Amino acid sequence: MVFSGTSARLSLNARCALLALLLVAEKFALNFFVDFDAAQQARGFGAAVRIGQHFGFRFVAALAISLALLAYAAADARWLQVSTGVRGRPIRRSWLTLHGLLLLPLAVISYFLYGVRGATWPLPVLAGLWLLCALVAVIALLRAMAPWAIWTEAARALGLLWAYAAGVALVAASAMQWSDQLWGSTAAVTFDAVRHVLEPIIPNLRSDPASLVLATDHFAIQVSDVCSGLEGAGLLLAFCCVWLLCFRKEYIFPRALLLIPLGVALSFGLNVLRIAALMLIGHAGFADVAVYGFHSQAGWIAFNCAAGAIAIASRRSAWLNRSAATSAASAASGAHTENPTAVYLLPLLATLAAAMVVHAASAGFEKWYGVKLAVTAATLAWSVPRLRGLSWRCSWRGPLAGVVVFALWIVAAGLLTRPAGMPGQLAAMSVGARTLWIAVRVIAAVITVPIAEELAYRGYLMRRLIGADFEAVDFRQVGMIALLVSALAFGVMHGALWPAGIGAGLIYGAVLIRTGRLGEAVVAHATTNALLAVYVITARQWQLW
Repeated sequence: MVFSGTSARLSLNARCALLALLLVAEKFALNFFVDFDAAQQARGFGAAVRIGQHFGFRFVAALAISLALLAYAAADARWLQVSTGVRGRPIRRSWLTLHGLLLLPLAVISYFLYGVRGATWPLPVLAGLWLLCALVAVIALLRAMAPWAIWTEAARALGLLWAYAAGVALVAASAMQWSDQLWGSTAAVTFDAVRHVLEPIIPNLRSDPASLVLATDHFAIQVSDVCSGLEGAGLLLAFCCVWLLCFRKEYIFPRALLLIPLGVALSFGLNVLRIAALMLIGHAGFADVAVYGFHSQAGWIAFNCAAGAIAIASRRSAWLNRSAATSAASAASGAHTENPTAVYLLPLLATLAAAMVVHAASAGFEKWYGVKLAVTAATLAWSVPRLRGLSWRCSWRGPLAGVVVFALWIVAAGLLTRPAGMPGQLAAMSVGARTLWIAVRVIAAVITVPIAEELAYRGYLMRRLIGADFEAVDFRQVGMIALLVSALAFGVMHGALWPAGIGAGLIYGAVLIRTGRLGEAVVAHATTNALLAVYVITARQWQLW
């Protein structure tokens, strides 16, 4: 009865988000049953199945994302009516049970799909059965979420958005399929640009266009395909599109669309400078810093610099942004308004910036971790007194949620990471220096990091998705969509442990929505990190730090 009562209150938007989350989690779980080595070696029909499978998944993902973004931007009254009209209808357990049961044959067929592991049925039969089971499973999940008539009405309400989204998905999936052919040519362009930058600085620079190698007497690099700048350009393209979508009411179109090519060009230019700086650091005699520190972080530093420049410059440009003129008029009149967005986001942004710089300046081990603690503490000292209307109180729910997330994190770590001992450079320190470093790491994990991340992901993002005046949004009024999006953003920032990160974001956000107190989420987060710190030190599971 509790399940039925809770599910009946969900809008169609919330049910679509829940459906997407379930399908992503199930796809992730089914991947464990597939023999990817055999798939890569498959020929003939097997190769066609592999290519079709990859294209199909990419197309469906791009279609879902495009349709969601277009529907959000359109804000059509018919869709809103359908979305809210489904409330009162519970999620149907019978169809949900059928969906769950169909995952069993899907797992078995996935295990035998590419003709290995003792499979006796022909590949076409296995592929056909897999497609049939998957189709019926998706239909069952749709029927569980809402009656078929509701989905039909929703499809009609979207109208031509289906065609637009399908076109975008087709281009996106095809671009992903063809992108491998662009790596080589783009890497050659990047190689030439880096060479032109370095030749005036390093007189004895040697270059080999055939192998894309740049070398001096002390250091050498190869501009491989992954150094071409395509990934960074893709990230900037996605960032600019999402940024313009989220703040579409503030920008002046179509001129604001110029931000997209400008962002891509800026990303490519910064990538050239990144590779040139890598070469200069190695040539100067700091090969370990160049290879183990700067190389792994400079790309993210460049992306953040480019994204920050695009965001700040465009919002201050009266030619691009409507609100810029209003801000300029307020400043001219002497009025002073504090930016609440900066108050909530600055601690996390400063932490990320310090982390990237510290890591870039290291040789594989962040010896100067204390810099991150100091930077975060300083920004929190500025932000916290300016926070208004937040409750920092906590009940038993916060610590309990933290314990649940800790257990989830340990399970995920066992599946997704490999155990690792204490870093060699940390072990080589004196007892006092090692103890101090661990103490600093624990203090950051338990105090500054939870506050900074909860302010950004739950305090700001989760409410900003509801309205521009996010400080006026009551946490208890936040819906499922905002909770899911903020949890996804939180999960993505946790690398290989992103599934656990999404789960943590959902639990922290749910506790906050239930109580209306940010202190509950902060204490839950701090509890998780404290338990993880104890686990890392006592069980010697240093891969979690």
